[in-house]
Amino acid sequence: MVTLGPAGQGMELQAGLSTELRALPGLLKALGMLAMTHLEVQQATENCLAENPMLERTDGHPCPGCGRHVQSGSCYRCRDQGAALHYQDGPEPGTDPFSTLEADAGLEVRPDSRTALEYVMAHLTQRGTLDAEPDEIAQLHGLKTGQVQEALRALRAVGPPGIGAPSVTALLTAQAEALVEAGEAPAWLPRLVSDHLGDLAAGSTADVGRALQIPEVQVLEGLAVIKERLRPFAAAETGRTDAAPTADVFLYRRPDGSLEVEVPGSAWFGLKLVELCDGVKRAPEARQWLAEHELAAQRHIYQIDRRASVLLRITECAVARQKDFLDHGDGHHRPLTRTAVAEEIGVHPSTVSRAVRGKRLRLPSGAVADLSCLFGKGLAPRAALQGLLAGGPERLSDEMLRAELSRQGFSIARRTVTKYRHSLQ
Repeated sequence: MVTLGPAGQGMELQAGLSTELRALPGLLKALGMLAMTHLEVQQATENCLAENPMLERTDGHPCPGCGRHVQSGSCYRCRDQGAALHYQDGPEPGTDPFSTLEADAGLEVRPDSRTALEYVMAHLTQRGTLDAEPDEIAQLHGLKTGQVQEALRALRAVGPPGIGAPSVTALLTAQAEALVEAGEAPAWLPRLVSDHLGDLAAGSTADVGRALQIPEVQVLEGLAVIKERLRPFAAAETGRTDAAPTADVFLYRRPDGSLEVEVPGSAWFGLKLVELCDGVKRAPEARQWLAEHELAAQRHIYQIDRRASVLLRITECAVARQKDFLDHGDGHHRPLTRTAVAEEIGVHPSTVSRAVRGKRLRLPSGAVADLSCLFGKGLAPRAALQGLLAGGPERLSDEMLRAELSRQGFSIARRTVTKYRHSLQ
């Protein structure tokens, strides 16, 4: 330290100590990854795998249920939850999927089979399958089997794939054949559906691959097509549905009712360092090059695991505070700030904010919500206010609502009631 002495006496040096907080570069990068979403971490990992020869994945593939890297089939959590096959069970409620089908088929069918068409339509279940064989329908209504077959031909010509199928498996197979014909699925998909649905539900994807003489990874791809594109009912559209939002944090319910939090780390992505033979390591021309890439690979794994560790601690703290909310709904939400969580786990509030922002939480039910739903203080009174507005007189003043909420234990200002009321309306 340099100080000026009295006038005319020049300058003199003095030694002094001062403290300065510095962050290591690796830690800074790890905290930067904390702000990334799962998809962004996944993309960064794919880029690192493509660019770094010292980073690789273990043998296996992503679980079709959650995306966790597994060696075969589905992961243990998805198997326990029966997630190998999951379908929407029927058409949207309140809709009639066959409202115009008979009229359209009436323009296609031969005149001598129009009466048969009416009876065939009467034998369609809500799924669009037949509740009896064609010859049984013909015998029951005094028709010729050929007339029933013609009615079915006309029906299938104008209807969605699988309409009039004798079973759900046949219906799904017809939908798979339609995808193959459109060039949107591999040729083996109909056989996968018709012969191996039971094996897929049991998670025996390796056995299915051997039976179809295709790699197991293709079986998993076929399973994804089945889940996304096929429906166990005759639907006018079998196009892709919006994929479920990818979660950053997974919440599971244990058998005893407690909640378990999981955040994907490097093991989730199946990452590991490449093992090199001693001869390659000793080569002088390769030693420096390999050391730099190995360090970069180690840093990437560390950053992913550091992100997972911080996000896990934050979520576990918030879940412990909000167990009643997660068990019973909005009315049991407790006020919780990011600062309170930061103080409890010993990090800066900005770290919690950065970790929570933009993240998604997969609930035990399988639904995906914003991780920020665990924080805030207005959810429970808002839910109580919504109940008052739904069940009380048509017109209650904001002051009356404030007083009633106060009796229920929610102490909020009248202007806050006004704000909540406008948002609900």
